[in-house]
Amino acid sequence: MMMESTSKKSGFDVLFVVNIVLKYKIPLIVIAVLSIILSVVFSSEYFIKPKFKSTAIVYPSNLVPYSTESPTEQMLQLFESDDIRDELIRDFDLFNHYEIDTTQKYPLTLLYGQMSENIKIDKTKFESVEIEVYDTDPFVACRLVDSLLVKMHKKARMIQREKSAEVVVIIKNQYDLKKAEMDSMENLLKDIRTTYNLLDFNSQVKSFTRAYYESMAKGGSNSKLDKVMTDLAENGGRYVSLNEHLWRVRGTYNDLKLQYENALKDLSKELTYTNVVTKPVPAEKKSSPVRSLIVLMFTASMLLLSFIIIVVFENSKRITANRSL
Repeated sequence: MMMESTSKKSGFDVLFVVNIVLKYKIPLIVIAVLSIILSVVFSSEYFIKPKFKSTAIVYPSNLVPYSTESPTEQMLQLFESDDIRDELIRDFDLFNHYEIDTTQKYPLTLLYGQMSENIKIDKTKFESVEIEVYDTDPFVACRLVDSLLVKMHKKARMIQREKSAEVVVIIKNQYDLKKAEMDSMENLLKDIRTTYNLLDFNSQVKSFTRAYYESMAKGGSNSKLDKVMTDLAENGGRYVSLNEHLWRVRGTYNDLKLQYENALKDLSKELTYTNVVTKPVPAEKKSSPVRSLIVLMFTASMLLLSFIIIVVFENSKRITANRSL
């Protein structure tokens, strides 16, 4: 009995809804037609300016991460830098383009909001970066994407050159210090050579030692040989030590010179920092608004709202009639 009562109640409710639809079908049709007309009118370009989309997909290139970030994440940070944003505002006169009154309160906040809505830069699942720009002018949208790419290159190159310039200064200081040390040691060796006639210590030691002992074996002394042997004994060790140290200093100097030349190359090189997979082009068809979707959603919403109002009205009438019985 209870199940039968529930079934009847459910059937009555369905019947009640069907009866309402049939009773108010003309008003509902009129509401639907009016909704379609209104949504078509208000979604036209006279009320909502159509926007065109331009897209680019790029992969990072020649970017060296500074921490745990990936090259793609670093490229995202470059695209979203304040410098690039401010250059876009200046180059495209975005205050006028977006029709923002600079005399009103918080004009920059309004402009940043418009840019955030119209410029989308996101990382894809393939570790690339997708740039989407929406604008009422398809050519402006395409130029904005191109400008973003150019400015990102410029920003990355500036950072790379700043770091390269720091490396150049550091290596140049080491290079100059090592050259000064090498020149000082060469001057000391030159003084020893000219003062004591030490040109080739190892050869001179052998030849003068042989001559000295031959002279001693003959039972005579030679003052010149004695002086040479004394000079060799007193200054030979210093000469050998300086010469060996100079050889090591020259090796370090040559290494620093090579590093300095490479750093100068890094400072002046022109690199590209993206591999463009999809190039931006001016769109032929608008991307928004989607009028068919607007018409459908608006009409459905109006019908649903109207139907709910009718159901509430009819239900209240039924309740009142039941109470009066």
